[in-house]
Amino acid sequence: MTFLPVTQAHRGLLLSWLLTSHAREWWGDPDEELELIFDSNGEHQPFLACINGEPFAYIQAWRPSKQPDLPWQHGMSPTTRGIDITIGEAKNLGKGLGSLMIKHFAAKLFAEGATRLVIDPDCRNERAISAYLKAGFTPYGSFETVTGTDLLMELLPSDMQYGGRIGDEE
Repeated sequence: MTFLPVTQAHRGLLLSWLLTSHAREWWGDPDEELELIFDSNGEHQPFLACINGEPFAYIQAWRPSKQPDLPWQHGMSPTTRGIDITIGEAKNLGKGLGSLMIKHFAAKLFAEGATRLVIDPDCRNERAISAYLKAGFTPYGSFETVTGTDLLMELLPSDMQYGGRIGDEE
């Protein structure tokens, strides 16, 4: 599995993914989300997750310490990274690709110096929560937002289960 930095050339692909019903349910307006991806001013790192060179998902890392728009982010270490993901096409849902991608991305972020990863799925997003649990994340709280309740989850390097060689899929 590889992670390809997002460029303007990927705009159409990302828009097509953000327009899918499974992405719209949790990501909001596709045009607004696309603008956030491309107008982040370096606040996050956007990637396409690829298997055998073929993109199948979007994943991004960001620094909660630099985005204090939610109270639960206050006081987080500069080495904590938040992540967000969406699987591109519906045909790739339910195949274990989400948890696999997260494990690989987490290994990358920890190798780059991150000391903690956090993610905040909507409590109703059972598919995402299941993938995050399979990837090793553990719940540590919840937070009320304008759209509902987010489950706060974290992953530490010691939580990683490397039961095999990372990279076997490529």
